[in-house]
Amino acid sequence: MAKALRRAGADVIELSDGRPWASRTPRLVASAARRRLDLLLVGFPGHADVPAAKVLGLAKGAPVVFDAFFSLWETAEDRDIGPYQARRGRIEDRWSCRFADLVLLDTATHADFFATALGVPRRKLRTVWVGADDEVLQPLPRGDAPGFRVLFIGTYIPLHGVDTIVRAAHLLERAGEAVEVVLVGGGQTYAPVRALASRLGVTNVRFEPRIPVDRLAGEIARSDVCLGIFGDSPKAGRVIPTKVFDALAMGRAVVTRDSAAVREALNHGHTAWLCPPADPEALAAAIAALKADDSARARIADEGHALFRSRFSIDALSATVAGIVRELVPART
Repeated sequence: MAKALRRAGADVIELSDGRPWASRTPRLVASAARRRLDLLLVGFPGHADVPAAKVLGLAKGAPVVFDAFFSLWETAEDRDIGPYQARRGRIEDRWSCRFADLVLLDTATHADFFATALGVPRRKLRTVWVGADDEVLQPLPRGDAPGFRVLFIGTYIPLHGVDTIVRAAHLLERAGEAVEVVLVGGGQTYAPVRALASRLGVTNVRFEPRIPVDRLAGEIARSDVCLGIFGDSPKAGRVIPTKVFDALAMGRAVVTRDSAAVREALNHGHTAWLCPPADPEALAAAIAALKADDSARARIADEGHALFRSRFSIDALSATVAGIVRELVPART
């Protein structure tokens, strides 16, 4: 968002602080209070900072835009982390959206959820694609690494459906398909996914630890196909994960679950391969089909990258956020 705003010509002052909320917010407010501000953008996960930003905005005559990204309430339920966190998340969702002048979300499907489930007025909702940083992620040659490599990078949250990937890998192995499935990362479902792989006896899945951002491009470049998400939860159907945009930026063929949100951006068989959620057979068939048809895989990768350049790159996002800023900030001479 900062890069997109700067590219649109804005003077962006980043007031970030890694401290806990109680000590962070006073410092941010004090720092911002000394500056001339036209607009305050509270980034994710800044739910707790929105009320303070609103007070500061009223004092400065500056509107507040909240990049909510997703619902804390729905995330707590999706990850099954307890009713208390879910109730607290719902309260934070509602109050942060109430104090903001505009609320940004990643898909129209997600915005519909905020309107219907959280009561956020639709006039306050805008959508901005997650996109990817194309100053860092650009197409690179595949290289001469042997075999057919399928890559997943993630934090193993439930909506990723990593168990579906392992089951699909098992089906491919049983079918005699020479495919290596590389799972990079760790998180909530990592242990049960490892246990599943052990129980199935798969040998074509390789688990790798989390990697720093500066290694992301290299990992994607060495892959033939990149995977998105495959969970079947309601939240999984409302989002398009960052990993999908990263792969599109790198010019790699993407396979991810079909959903209303994904259909806002991607077209099956043209810019990505979409398959039903929580369906190992469909995922295995998708990987096998792309492995068998080099030209189709290259075409999907090329069309996906062209779409990225036109809709999800920093330049494309810059035009979107500039329009949002112009809604709220009058032209200055």
